[in-house]
Amino acid sequence: MFLKLSFYKIEGDSMSPSLNNNTFVLIKPFKKKKINKFFIFQHETFGKLVKKLVKIDSSNNFWFEGEHQSSISKTQVGPIKEYNILGQIVFSISKSSIKFHL
Repeated sequence: MFLKLSFYKIEGDSMSPSLNNNTFVLIKPFKKKKINKFFIFQHETFGKLVKKLVKIDSSNNFWFEGEHQSSISKTQVGPIKEYNILGQIVFSISKSSIKFHL
């Protein structure tokens, strides 16, 4: 079975210290929605964003936020529909670390 994987470069510090600026990440389509996991999604105002899933509400909206204080807030991101989520981060590599995010 072929896995659909995509490769991205993190730009910015909104997810530090977990994912720093210039970190490369590998994402895969997700089947299970896991709180506190990192995802890349398409936002209608901000474009592609990397954030941590913090809530799934009763209308099946996904709520994300960054880890760094400079990140836009969960309210600014707003609810995200499942079809806008590109994938879950499963691997990252930076100058200082290599991590699996399973």
